Amino acid sequence: MSKKSSIIAGIIIGIAAIAGGIYIAMSLTSVDQGEVGVVWSVQNGVQEKTLGPGIHFVGPFNRVENFPVSQQQLVLSNNAADFNEKKLEKDTHVDAPADGGMVKMNMTVNYNFIPEKVTSVYEKFNGMDGNQIVESKVKNSILAYIKEVTPQFSVMDIYSDKRAEVGQAITEYLNAKLGEEYGMEVSSALIIDVQLDEELQTKVQAKEQAKQDAEKAELDKQTAIAQGEADKAKAEADKAVTITNAEAEAEANRIKAASITDELIKMTEAEARKEHGWVTVQGADTVVTDSTEK
Repeated sequence: MSKKSSIIAGIIIGIAAIAGGIYIAMSLTSVDQGEVGVVWSVQNGVQEKTLGPGIHFVGPFNRVENFPVSQQQLVLSNNAADFNEKKLEKDTHVDAPADGGMVKMNMTVNYNFIPEKVTSVYEKFNGMDGNQIVESKVKNSILAYIKEVTPQFSVMDIYSDKRAEVGQAITEYLNAKLGEEYGMEVSSALIIDVQLDEELQTKVQAKEQAKQDAEKAELDKQTAIAQGEADKAKAEADKAVTITNAEAEAEANRIKAASITDELIKMTEAEARKEHGWVTVQGADTVVTDSTEK
């Protein structure tokens, strides 16, 4: 083979190697942990079977879009710290109507795509992947659906003592709506913070203070009642002890008196006369005095 032919052969081999490398590179795709890949091909359209985590050979003309099926978190907030950031890039808090006024809520929504529904969702939204659907569709829907739930609750409910109940109601509503519309499920919608305008803040604080004052007054009342009951019980116990002691003393005297018999008196008299030559014995009804000499 001539030198020229060798060069040409080397060029062809090199081109083939490059082409093969490009083909392989274009044919490989990766699916991250916690995701599934939806495969679309020119010949067959969307394939029913999805790809699991890992590297897959799908061919150069097939397209794969990934959907998160493990739990993801959507943060809706005007506080950079809620995003673990120092500076807020975009304010996404919820301006929600409530019974009595408007509230600003910072929230987190934990969600995932349902694996069995991702292919139909992919078809429905013209080949968009999961993140694109969330950013362009789902986020706006969530904001709208939250505003359909909050009017069921008062400002005070949302601001203070019923946040968990409000969050549960939002979770259930989002599940019903997003499951049907986007093939998603929501595990929780949590209220991080609630902000009020100055006028509404003053009203709520006054109402909260009145509630605390009423609770304190009721507590003081119950404490006074309890103390009164305790004092009454102590007095009755002391009275019972006094009665018991008096009865015990009377019974002891009765037993003592009953024990002094004529025989006991005579015996005591004889012993005293023998020892002293005189004796004074006082019984229940008898006094005996003996002053005889020994």
